[in-house]
Order: sequence, then structure tokens, then C-alpha cells
Amino acid sequence: MSREYLGINRFGFAEYEDMVEISREVDALELTGILSSIVNLVLSAEEDFIDSLTDGAQADFLVPLGMCGKMLSAGEYSVMELVSAACTVRFCAESHMSEFPDRLGQMLSLLPR
Repeated sequence: MSREYLGINRFGFAEYEDMVEISREVDALELTGILSSIVNLVLSAEEDFIDSLTDGAQADFLVPLGMCGKMLSAGEYSVMELVSAACTVRFCAESHMSEFPDRLGQMLSLLPR
């Protein structure tokens, strides 16, 4: 697949040529559910999850996850925008997966690369 850069979408996520193919194959409803679950788990006021993360994990993972949460709450996004957000969240989380609870790691592993 090509990693040709296409640009930044209106939600602030980079889009690449290979995401076009992923967008054609992904179940958007399922992907929305997974991302929503991750956002709710990590950013929920009821959980102390954020405080349990290292400073590096907070810096790398929370910003794109927060951007994803805003996109999801806006409700009007394309499948390409959804895929771009999901790929970004996974990419930013990958170097910190060993720090995360198993449940979060399993949800993140379901996101496209």
C-alpha cells in the first residue's frame, strides 16, 4: 500500500492514500463503537485511568484521543475521517501498549493501522 500523504482533515488528523482502501473495507459502525468505547474508558471522569499513565503516554496518547472524542461527539464525519482518527489513535498508543490494562490494549488492537 502507498503511504502517500493526502493532507490534514477538518478534525486535525493526517490522511494517507492507503486509508482510502481501509475506508472501503471497514465496518464504520463497528469502528465507531470501538473508538467510542476507548474514549469513554480513558476519558471518563469516573475512572482514574489518566492518572495511572506515565507522562509520556499522556503526552502521546491523550491528545489524539481527545481529538477523536470531539470528532465522535460532533457526529458528522466521513468514513475516511473515522479511519484517519482510528489509525492515529492506534499509532500514538502503540509505544505505550505495555502500560495499558489488557482491556484497553485489546480494544486498541482492533483499530486499523
